[in-house]
Amino acid sequence: MNFLNDKTVLAIDDAPAIRTFLRISLTIRGAEFYEAATAREGLDLCRTRTPDVVVLDLGLPDEDGLEILPRIKAARADNPPIVVVLTVRDDRRTREVATERGADAFLTKPFEFDELVDVIRERLH
Repeated sequence: MNFLNDKTVLAIDDAPAIRTFLRISLTIRGAEFYEAATAREGLDLCRTRTPDVVVLDLGLPDEDGLEILPRIKAARADNPPIVVVLTVRDDRRTREVATERGADAFLTKPFEFDELVDVIRERLH
């Protein structure tokens, strides 16, 4: 159950309810958890906290998540974080662009938490 022991997770999402849900659910599984409501905060945390996993919303108030995705990956060029896009956008083009820019997985809201856990577990191992 604690497959996230010794792992750092960063959620970048402007919805407080999503961040709270992820914080509670992922810390129970052993993660060190950080959260950001804006792209700027998220990029700062990527540089200072070096997350292993980033859960990224695309609809951020200051910048589109697709725009910051390459910078998230570049923040740790030697060992880039796993990026799971979690968004309401569900069109093929958005998925393609996210993948091109470095997304490791793409989930749409509303989402099943077990699916998110499975995706993270697969990517970490």
